[in-house]
Amino acid sequence: MLRKSLVLAALIMATAGIVWYTWPRPDTLIRVQRGGVAVVTDIFGRHVPLPDTVYVGGRGPKRKIRVVNDDTLQHQLAMFTVPAGEQTEYTVPPGTFGGACSAHPTKKQLTFVIR
Repeated sequence: MLRKSLVLAALIMATAGIVWYTWPRPDTLIRVQRGGVAVVTDIFGRHVPLPDTVYVGGRGPKRKIRVVNDDTLQHQLAMFTVPAGEQTEYTVPPGTFGGACSAHPTKKQLTFVIR
C-alpha cells in the first residue's frame, strides 16, 4: 500500500513538473504599475525593478515578452507600445533592440537582449 502511494505521488509530481515546464507562458513578463513604474516578474513570481537592460532567454527559436500596463497612461517600452489598462504579448527573434522607455525610472532608455 505504501509503495503504491509513493508511486502515485511520484507520478503526480512528474506530471506537475512536465505541465509547469511546457505550459504556454511568456519568457519575460513586464508589468507597468499605476504611477508608471515598471517591474519585471521572474519565474518565481518576484517583482524586480525594470533594469536598463532586460535579458530574455527561453525555449524555441523566438522569445515571448508580455507587457501588462496597469497604469492609466499608454507606455512605450523600447519597441513595444502598450495602451493604458491593456496587455500585449510580443514574439521576437534573437538580437538586441532598444529605444525610449516611458516607464523606466532612471535613464528613460531600455535595451532588450534576446538570446
